[in-house]
Amino acid sequence: MTNLIKRALAAITVFSLATVGLMLAGCGSGGGGLSSQTVGGTAAVGAPLSGQVSLKDSSNAPQTRTTVIAGDGTFAIDVTGLQAPFILQATGSASGTSYKLHSFAEGTGTANINPLSDAIVASAAGDADASKSYDNADHDKLIKIKGNLAATVDALLNKLQLLLQKYNAQNTNPITSRYIANHMDLDGMFDNVKITVANGVLSILNNNGGVIYSGNLTDIANGNFYPGNIPSTPTAPVAPTGVAAVGGAGQVTVSWTAVSNATSYNVYYATTSGVTTASGTKIANATTPYVQSGLSAGTTYYYLVTAVNSTGESVASTQVSATTSAAVATPAAPVAPTGVTATGGTKQVTISWPAVSGATSYNIYYATASGVTTANGTKISNATSPAVQTGLSDSTTYYYVVTAVNSVGESAASVQIAATTLAAVPAPTVPAVPTGVTATGGANQVTVSWSTVSGATSYNLYYSTTSGVTTANSTKIAGATTPYVQTGLTAGTTYYYIVTAVNSTGESAASAQISAATSAPAFDALAYYNSVCLGCHGSLGVRTAAQIQTAITANRGGMGSLGLTAAQIAAIAAVSY
Repeated sequence: MTNLIKRALAAITVFSLATVGLMLAGCGSGGGGLSSQTVGGTAAVGAPLSGQVSLKDSSNAPQTRTTVIAGDGTFAIDVTGLQAPFILQATGSASGTSYKLHSFAEGTGTANINPLSDAIVASAAGDADASKSYDNADHDKLIKIKGNLAATVDALLNKLQLLLQKYNAQNTNPITSRYIANHMDLDGMFDNVKITVANGVLSILNNNGGVIYSGNLTDIANGNFYPGNIPSTPTAPVAPTGVAAVGGAGQVTVSWTAVSNATSYNVYYATTSGVTTASGTKIANATTPYVQSGLSAGTTYYYLVTAVNSTGESVASTQVSATTSAAVATPAAPVAPTGVTATGGTKQVTISWPAVSGATSYNIYYATASGVTTANGTKISNATSPAVQTGLSDSTTYYYVVTAVNSVGESAASVQIAATTLAAVPAPTVPAVPTGVTATGGANQVTVSWSTVSGATSYNLYYSTTSGVTTANSTKIAGATTPYVQTGLTAGTTYYYIVTAVNSTGESAASAQISAATSAPAFDALAYYNSVCLGCHGSLGVRTAAQIQTAITANRGGMGSLGLTAAQIAAIAAVSY
């Protein structure tokens, strides 16, 4: 009976402390200096989360605000104009593992985000996991969570009392109490247990896989708790050994040998020997090798290293020191360029100069009036020699100065130089009409020739079989060259031609028309006789041209209608047999 009474009193004490803590936080206490219009806290799983926190309010159309988590796991979101209560979601990673965890705030103040806050939100919402609570957040959902939150926190703290006591966190509200990602107290517990919520079940395991707690989120108080699997309280780590420091340009690299059971390390430094954890400047959560940059040149720095775990911080290592490199002489601005020249061209000027020692780039300043300076000239940055300035006006004098530039600054200007662009080149005109055009007929072809036209780059030839040829009513042969031989023509046909000259400006007027006839087709006497005469007169015997002409004149056998020429008659006589 006595033991039963003691357990009951202990449970009442935990319940009362948790409830008071929650009530105080709801009024803004424990916020660590947060603004009265801010919700903030620490997002950590032992190590601080690296990522972002989003917050939804409880208005009918929920509004969302997001912020980035600081390096130490802290965050703050301005909730001015939003309606309380709020649900929060942290997404990020720690020690190479990704997390999505949740929390809840009844109003402004502290709302830490950690594995236990995630379980509390899911349980208070009656959801299988807190992601569903956040994704489906609306006014009714958040009011439900608010109504169940205090009882859920009490149930969880009561059930996990023995585990929390092991880490001096038995009176710590995971959501509203002061919480630092320093691997101590509640944060140290997160280093030594694995807390998961899946399918409505909360599981807490030690690092060897032993179950410490398992139970439904809807009934945390009646879950199974196995105190025998609570991990032993770790001892404070020993002082780091193998500490070394190496100086560099404005920096020192500090390294050390890893310490068994240490979860993080602190580095302390000073510029005087005899540094201690009390007198030195602290760098928390340092990793080896740690590079401290931004230091003064030629200065000796003294260092200690301590190891940290959930139990506490080790004694300090042996002091080490390192000296940063001596200061490098400050570079000077380069000298003014010399030997600058300028040469005018067609709508351009080319500016050249020798390289200047220590210069990393050059600027050109120019004007169309003498007396150009870096103040009144137009600037061309990052010029390289030779620099060609194009698009300038014709027959215009341009004045130039050049400066050299490096990381320190810009040199004085060079001596002014000048150059004048060339006069404008007259615009090309349409070429003149081709002259001297001739045409000579041949066997199924005509050869057309003409005199070269000054300024012409090509020629067009137009032709037709009817007189009066123009560029509009004829067939065009583009790019013709003289003499141009047109082949494949009809025998005994007259062809009419004109020629035009072409350049980039256009096409000239047409030349005077000329013409030429192709040769008449060759007369095949034997084929003609066999085709026309053989049927009436039989095979062609030996005949003279006179005999054939006499027969034609006498119209023997209708020969008078043949209309043969004397040459054709002679050709028939020549093939008679």
